[in-house]
Amino acid sequence: MTTRACSALLLSLTLAGCSSTPSQTEPNALPYGAAFASSKVDPGFTAYVSGNLTDVQTTPAGGALLAGGGTDSDAGMKWLLEQGGTRGTGKYGDVVVLRTSGTNGYNKYLVNFGANSVTSIVISSVSGANSDYVRNAIGKAEVIFLSGGDQSTYVKLWSGTALQTAVNARIAAGVPIGGTSAGLAVLGPYVYAAFNASSTSPTVLANPYDVSVTLTNALFTVPVLQNLITDSHFTVRDRMGRLVTFLARLQQDGSATAPRGLGVDEQSAVGVTPSGAATVFGAGTGAYLLSVTSGATRVCAANTPLSYTPVTTIRVPVGTQFNLSTWTAANTTAYTLSATNGLLTSSKGTIY
Repeated sequence: MTTRACSALLLSLTLAGCSSTPSQTEPNALPYGAAFASSKVDPGFTAYVSGNLTDVQTTPAGGALLAGGGTDSDAGMKWLLEQGGTRGTGKYGDVVVLRTSGTNGYNKYLVNFGANSVTSIVISSVSGANSDYVRNAIGKAEVIFLSGGDQSTYVKLWSGTALQTAVNARIAAGVPIGGTSAGLAVLGPYVYAAFNASSTSPTVLANPYDVSVTLTNALFTVPVLQNLITDSHFTVRDRMGRLVTFLARLQQDGSATAPRGLGVDEQSAVGVTPSGAATVFGAGTGAYLLSVTSGATRVCAANTPLSYTPVTTIRVPVGTQFNLSTWTAANTTAYTLSATNGLLTSSKGTIY
C-alpha cells in the first residue's frame, strides 16, 4: 500500500455528487468544479481536485509505470508525466488518480512536478464507478495512475463499469497509465485479485491451490504488458515463491501456455514505453523477470507441495534498462529457480 502525507493543496474540492452533465442517476449533480455539500444521496465516490481547472491537451507518448509500492520514485513519476505529453518545459497535462481508499495524497506531489491538474477519485461503490463525473474526468486525462490499496476492491468495484471502459479508451488513445502496489497488480492481463487473503510464499508453495490464490482476467488492456502477471513489495515481503506459484497456476489452469512474471521491489518502479523499452527507477532491489516455457515440468495440485522447473529469472537493478517485449536485459546473467516439493532453490544459491 502506498500513501502520501501531502495534504496542503493549491485547490482541493470534495465533490459529493458532481457531473459535467447532470443526470437522473445523479439527481443532485453540479457542474465540474462546483462543490456540493448538502446532498443526502451517496454518489459512490469522492473527488479531490488540485491545480488549474482549465483543461489542457497534450500529445501523449503512452506506456506504463509499474511501481512496487512503498515510497514513490520521483524519477519514475516524472517519467510518467512526461509520457503524458508536455506543454512546455516542466509542464504537463491533467492527471486522474483512481483509488478505493485514502484521499488526496498525490495531488500536491504531482502538481509540484508540473501536472496541470490532479483529480484523485476515491471510488466507494459500483455506482460511483459508473458515474458521469468519473467517466468524464478520465476522458480528459493525459495521465492515469492507480494508487496502492486493496486490489480486490478494484476488481470488485471497477469490473464492467464506465470507469473500466473509460480507462481502456484512454489507453487505446495513447495515454500512459501507472500503478503502484495494488495498482500495479491490476495492470497486467493476469491479475492476482487477493479476494480472500494475501498469499505468502511459504503457504502457496506448500499448497498452490490455497484459498488465497485468486487469479482473475484483465481489468485493463495495456498492450505492452501482454502475457504478464505482476507482483509488488517483492524482496521486502519475500514474494518470489508466490510469483513462481502464480505462474504454475496459470499454466495448470490453462490460462496461459508460457506466462511471464514481473516482480518489482518497494521503492522501485519500471517505466515501459509502447515499444517495450524499460528503465528501472528509484531505490530498492529493482525488478525481477520470470519466465517459463510450455514444457516446464510441474506438479501443481491442491494440498500438494509445488514442484516446478525451470523458471528462468533475470534481476534488473535500479538505474538499468531492459526490453519487456523481447524479455532481454543487457549485462545481466539469468539464473534458474526450481520448486521441489514446496522448497524453492536457485542455481546461483540465492533466489534473489
